[in-house]
Amino acid sequence: MSRFWNRTIVISLLAMVLLSCATYACPMCKDSIPNSDASQAVALPSGFNNSVYAMLIGFLSVLGLVSGMIFKAVRETGARPGFEIDPKSPKK
Repeated sequence: MSRFWNRTIVISLLAMVLLSCATYACPMCKDSIPNSDASQAVALPSGFNNSVYAMLIGFLSVLGLVSGMIFKAVRETGARPGFEIDPKSPKK
């Protein structure tokens, strides 16, 4: 199990380092820097879009992780789904 966690940590750190190149500051921060490429009028809406996409990816990742953990926990309980129905004998 330790090997799994080591691999997960290494992949997470590698992804964080590689994706940090593609991240941008918030649109308002980029707009405040004078003479930057981001100070153009086109950069502001794209900056908001990138920020919203980043928040959605984070939210959906956490939602998927929690849903997957719940699903896995329910499947591993070994309990049969539903409840037993005992047939009753008809009374006369």
